[in-house]
Amino acid sequence: MRFRSLLSFALLASLPSLAQTTTSPLLRAEGPKIVDAQHHEVLLQGMNLGGWLLQEGYMMRPGYGGTQGAVKKVLYSAGLSDAQVEKFYQQYRDNFITKADIDFIAQQGFNCIRLPLHYDLFLTPSQRAVRNGVIRGTVPYADYVAKLKEWQQKGELFREPAKLEAIRLIDKTLAWCAANKLYVVLDLHAAPGAQGTDTNIADALQANDFWQEPVFQEMTNGLWTTLAQRYKNDGRIAMYDLINEPNNVPGGNAAIQVMFEKLINTVRATGDQHLLLLEGNGFGNNYNGIEKKSFTHQENLVYNSHRYSILPKYPLSNAPDASNPDANQLGAIANLVKFREAQQVPVWIGETGENSAQWMGEAARNLNSAGIGWCNWTYKRFNDQPIAALLRIKPPYVVDVKSAADLPVILENIKFRNCVPNPEVIAALKAELKK
Repeated sequence: MRFRSLLSFALLASLPSLAQTTTSPLLRAEGPKIVDAQHHEVLLQGMNLGGWLLQEGYMMRPGYGGTQGAVKKVLYSAGLSDAQVEKFYQQYRDNFITKADIDFIAQQGFNCIRLPLHYDLFLTPSQRAVRNGVIRGTVPYADYVAKLKEWQQKGELFREPAKLEAIRLIDKTLAWCAANKLYVVLDLHAAPGAQGTDTNIADALQANDFWQEPVFQEMTNGLWTTLAQRYKNDGRIAMYDLINEPNNVPGGNAAIQVMFEKLINTVRATGDQHLLLLEGNGFGNNYNGIEKKSFTHQENLVYNSHRYSILPKYPLSNAPDASNPDANQLGAIANLVKFREAQQVPVWIGETGENSAQWMGEAARNLNSAGIGWCNWTYKRFNDQPIAALLRIKPPYVVDVKSAADLPVILENIKFRNCVPNPEVIAALKAELKK
């Protein structure tokens, strides 16, 4: 952990802020820094658990694209019943990430994980079955929206949190992470209705309907009310990532600002003072009109950037002096530093990676030098060749399933003990976590 101008590694390892419990003081923003109760700066260096609670198509097989719904449809087409598909996903969730995975992440030197969440796991099984019917083609999308409105009106959404699958998984993850002195970032990765046109990210049934159909924002507001009421005093949680990667939003940044204003006020109304991670337009990077001054509650906000370099169309330099002429367009390291100081607000890299080990190591090193925390995307995913993740999962692939008989080997291969390390990536990131 590179704290040359902040704290030595030995001091960091002994900080009480990293021994989180449900009653530990929350991290908070102090000017441009994230600090603990003793005013020590905390640099969150983490790992995303992508592919666990939300399956993005490209992570399921090299060259494959599409939503989690498309993956489910493969299983339906292979002859699996609704019950068999739900059973598979339950087993998949129980096997993909276990305590052994969290122990391994901690052993590398990371101090937090970001937990990408799919809103459908906050639905009851019977409610989720209606959504699955849309994926299968037996329920019209309009009927699903009508049922959501009915459940919303009757107060039947998120009514018994302790019985919901998402809460079970969050609680299990929090316990595993606390045992390893890891913070957790709760990330609403796939928001109700899809928060953009990238259907892969949001598992969209209809792209961008989050912005078109009011019930979806009402649901999101209710979901964060539920989470804030349950976890408002839980020091194991570093931040709430309110909405992942809004993109191509009708109404642009103004619509995003209105949405965040409502969600921030909702969380604060419960008495919850957790850090709130904001993601700007264009996959979490543009904050024109979404600066801290635009919000009623300006305390404990953190501004996010997702840093990916995708050649040849989207090159991104890791140079400390690399900049963008738009001061509110984050991503370039110089912009991040200037924005942090000008706005007096912490910044954090919620996602970075999917590149060579050299690029990822360089990114980590230069961000560490600037005192900017980061979270690598992602921990493990399916591939038959070395990839930009700590671990890879061997074939066969879920999207190639022909019958229920193909599933047991997949459920075995996703377990920690059967995953294959990517040593170059592990070495590149681990080297920076020690500094």
